[in-house]
Amino acid sequence: MDAIELGMGVATGLLKGELPTMDVIALLMSRLLGSAIVLMSCIIKLPQIMAILRSKSAEGLSLASFETELIAYTLTFAYGLHFGLPFTGYGEAIIMSAQDVLLLALIYKHAKIPMSHVAMYTSFYCGGLAVLLSGKLGDDIMRVLSGASFVTIVFARLPQIYANFSAKNTGQLSIFSYIITVCGGSVRIFTSVTDNAGITMVVGYCVSTTLNLIIALQILYYGGSKKAPVKGKGKAQAVKKKATPARASKKKTPAKKKVEDSEDDESSSEEEPQVRRRLRKKRA
Repeated sequence: MDAIELGMGVATGLLKGELPTMDVIALLMSRLLGSAIVLMSCIIKLPQIMAILRSKSAEGLSLASFETELIAYTLTFAYGLHFGLPFTGYGEAIIMSAQDVLLLALIYKHAKIPMSHVAMYTSFYCGGLAVLLSGKLGDDIMRVLSGASFVTIVFARLPQIYANFSAKNTGQLSIFSYIITVCGGSVRIFTSVTDNAGITMVVGYCVSTTLNLIIALQILYYGGSKKAPVKGKGKAQAVKKKATPARASKKKTPAKKKVEDSEDDESSSEEEPQVRRRLRKKRA
């Protein structure tokens, strides 16, 4: 039962003077919130995409984090499709996967990732997606893969958290995207409990929301790209350093002064006899 049908049922009951039960209200809220998350997911990665396009840089973005995140979202929507869950329960995973594909393409381009790596990951992902959507996997295997998807989320976030901590800088990471992700994860915890999605999904959403919150706090604490040094300052210092040796070269050392004085004395001593001879000739 989707949100529209459930809402119509509640409205019809109210017109007849029948109040909905708490279970119906909780289920209606779950459907409405799930629909809101799906709609919100359409723009959740756009700030991150625009940041890369604007700066033409993938600085601060962990490639392993986004590659692992794409696998996790794929496992999530494959689980929902296999068990026939409401689209509001997993629809955002499909949309987020599509946006992650675009983000990875931008990272591959601006970070100049080798084509061998791109080809290997693309082949692995497409092959795995074909197997997941083939319908040949059993329920037990899909449950195991669902649990693995949240373990994958942990491995997707840890490299990004460590990279931010090591660099003391979050580069082009978008705070807006992560704030929306944290809010959506908090709502998804509630909808998973209401829809009886299982303890695995509830715990997984709790862990992933916590890790996303850590990254959001890192963005607020460390900030974005570091400021560039002031231009011209280094050049001025270099010019000053070059000018000082030139001044020093003009100064004469004491040894040079003594040599010049001695040369002057010798020349004067040679000139004195000649002057005396001239004076004697004049007197004679």
